[in-house]
Amino acid sequence: MANEMGTNVKKLGVVLGGGGARGLAHIGVIKVLEESSISISYLAGCSMGGLIASLLSTGLSINEIEKIARRFSNTREILKLVDRTPSRKGLLAGKNIRKFLSKYIPDDFRMENTAIPLTLNAVDLISGEEIELREGILLDNMMATTAVPGFFPPVEIGAYRLVDGGMLDDVPVKFLKNSPADVILAIDVHQLNDAINQVEEKLPYEHIPLPLPPFVHDFYRAEMIMTTTLIKLNLEKYPPDILVTPTLPTDVSLFFGFMKIKEIIQAGEQAMREKLPTLLALLHG
Repeated sequence: MANEMGTNVKKLGVVLGGGGARGLAHIGVIKVLEESSISISYLAGCSMGGLIASLLSTGLSINEIEKIARRFSNTREILKLVDRTPSRKGLLAGKNIRKFLSKYIPDDFRMENTAIPLTLNAVDLISGEEIELREGILLDNMMATTAVPGFFPPVEIGAYRLVDGGMLDDVPVKFLKNSPADVILAIDVHQLNDAINQVEEKLPYEHIPLPLPPFVHDFYRAEMIMTTTLIKLNLEKYPPDILVTPTLPTDVSLFFGFMKIKEIIQAGEQAMREKLPTLLALLHG
């Protein structure tokens, strides 16, 4: 969605939060913005939100991004991305995912050259600090912001060993607070009660391309408690002008639910349509 397509008077900054399969709801949100001729002047993202924001920032249309996402509603397509890592730094090596993304983003493409200014976040395992990514090789930074600890190995960039930015801030609104954006729209795809109380306890393991032991459910619950608590604290400290919180199917989580992409995208669309009058008033007021 190129900047010149929009008609809004004020500059809009959009923050796409993490959430794995739940993060596909961002596609629905962006579709509504595009249909309403609302342009995006600045982007920030984390994890799955960072991946979608990155594709958007390079000039790919939201329809193209949706086509890419729909490919992975098929288990066979997901399996193509699975590459076990012999180093055991993560369950997956991530090389197949990077190879797939390189079909849409050149290996040498730099963040400084995006059509829409972009900021991603990651966490450095050495210092324990959140790292703001605004420059460098875009694919490197995309792999860093999506490197879920335990599933993907850390991404080494300079002196950093980077993992998923959601460890400290899953909806990094603060990175746009000092930008020239007049209005900040943030999307949070986590709902605390769903994340804690309705974890899929009975998922058929034959549909999972990894040998996940039962304790993963408890690990997931613990991670969601930490993630949603940090989201709440960070949003209280750095509130966006508008917060969109799609209501998603309860069996869609960080790792599972890609087969329900249609429902996930529709949930994003519905949530954005509900906020659209308020957004238009802020942009044209």
